[in-house]
Amino acid sequence: MRKVIVVMSTYNGSKYIEAQLDSIFRQKGVKIMCYVRDDGSTDDTLQRLKSYTSTSGKLIVEEGENVGWERSFLLALKNAPQADYYAFADQDDIWFEDKLISGIKMLEKEGPKNKPCMYHCNKISVTEDLKPLAHQVRRTPRPLNRQNALIQEYAQGCSIIMNENARQLVTKYIPREKIAHDFWCGLLCYLFGEVIYDNIPHFYHISHGNNASGEGHMIGSWKGRLKKFFAGGTVYYTPFSDLEKGYADMLSKTDKEFILKLKYYKKSFKTKLSLLFSFQFVRDSILGTCSLKMAVLFNKL
Repeated sequence: MRKVIVVMSTYNGSKYIEAQLDSIFRQKGVKIMCYVRDDGSTDDTLQRLKSYTSTSGKLIVEEGENVGWERSFLLALKNAPQADYYAFADQDDIWFEDKLISGIKMLEKEGPKNKPCMYHCNKISVTEDLKPLAHQVRRTPRPLNRQNALIQEYAQGCSIIMNENARQLVTKYIPREKIAHDFWCGLLCYLFGEVIYDNIPHFYHISHGNNASGEGHMIGSWKGRLKKFFAGGTVYYTPFSDLEKGYADMLSKTDKEFILKLKYYKKSFKTKLSLLFSFQFVRDSILGTCSLKMAVLFNKL
């Protein structure tokens, strides 16, 4: 039976954490251990975690300082015990009983055995009483190309399962900047490994209106970008500096040339034009691409 470490970062999630843990430990066909890093909760999340008991798996709790959910997930993945596979979990969703075994079977059937490989799946966005939302976010199986991968997240963290090679790849270097764990894992596994997508939903993603990542809140996402645009901040984050620091030896010549464009486009009108008219440097929607090009034009990357 495959051993799976479910990696979770918690923060003030006492209201939901037990239901999520129940759904994790109900998983069929796998041997479960849940490794939780608490990111400095100020409610009774830690107490609930420590008092939680399961007859079908083991729960390990790490008490951490508050570093933000982005870094907390990556630290938890790095510190977790070794297993056959690793899966991220949010603190407030509900998993279907076949979530892990379905992903593992696809990884073993379609993925390479000695290469970093990441699986991610679809989900059903629901209200707190598990009623499906009218709008379901369309998932992107994988980036359009290597340039798109640097500017657009595609895999949702709580849907990700990865093998040991992928864990080693992702935790080789922990980014200095705050970058979402799913963006970082998805980027590295796409650039240097393999990505497998399952369009079948395998969990309920519960919309509480205050989810840390904001996943699925399209209006809120656009409002956030507009606010950044007019406030003088960057609209899109591209993790090229962390890629250079941690993975320079693995980047191709073409990757390095493109990173140089991103680094210096504000100083070179010619470079800015090349980004503006590039058919590779796009997002997966017309509106998103227009927004990206506007960000380049007004130095908002």
